[in-house]
Parts: sequence; C-alpha cells; structure tokens
Amino acid sequence: MPVRDLIGDSVVVLGTSKVSINSATTTAFDFGTPNDIDLTAESGYLPGMRILVVFDASTAGTTDTVSFSVQDAPDSSGSIGSVATAVTDGTLTGGTGDQYAITGVRLQPDRPWLRCNVTSDGANDTFVAQCHVLGIPAKL
Repeated sequence: MPVRDLIGDSVVVLGTSKVSINSATTTAFDFGTPNDIDLTAESGYLPGMRILVVFDASTAGTTDTVSFSVQDAPDSSGSIGSVATAVTDGTLTGGTGDQYAITGVRLQPDRPWLRCNVTSDGANDTFVAQCHVLGIPAKL
C-alpha cells in the first residue's frame, strides 16, 4: 500500500526548489515569488500544522562539504524580515558526497517566514540540491 493511501490528501506541499552550488557560499532555495515561504500566504497551510523539510544534495565529487539550514523571520510589510536560525530537530550538518537531511521546524510566534539554505565549503565539487517543505496536520 503506497504511503499516500495512508495519509490521503492531508499532507500539503508548501514549497519545492532545486539549486546548483559550486563555490564556498550559502545559497537560499528559491520557492518562487517572493522566493521564501510566507506561511500566512500559502494556500493549504493551516495554523497548527507541523512543518517538515526534506533536503538532498547530489554530486560526483568527494572533496567539498555541503550542509543545510532553515531560518525563520517576522513579516516586514509583506516581505521577509530579519532572519534567524529556526528551531529544528534532526541533523543538518551534512558532509562530503551525496547528502540528505530531514527536519521538523518548530514555528515561533510572529515568525511566519521560512528560508531554506544549502552551504558548500569549497569550489571543487558541484552539488545539485533540492528542498521540499511539507505541512502536516497535527492530527497525523
């Protein structure tokens, strides 16, 4: 039985993005206008939903280290405000070669914006990274 049969249409995809990174930098995933996720504007998001973020990064290289992060922020007149590290569970530290991470995000009061990032520590390997942000009703 596919897992989708067990959870039905309850799980909501709040954002999905793919980026390439080939230098020592942090790159934010672009979820479309306005780039970051504003939970107050996402159709399908309901207050009280649990947020699950799934990251993966693929490379043929074995030299550079890749890691992931999630930030949250207040609203600033309809745009993302000052970001800070979000409260998450799971390990986002990553490593060399192909990497993945799954984490839950504890939403903070008055911080409805989410930004997801991938960071590489070098310029030897090219990573293709993906991020999927899911909303899961508290009842599941």
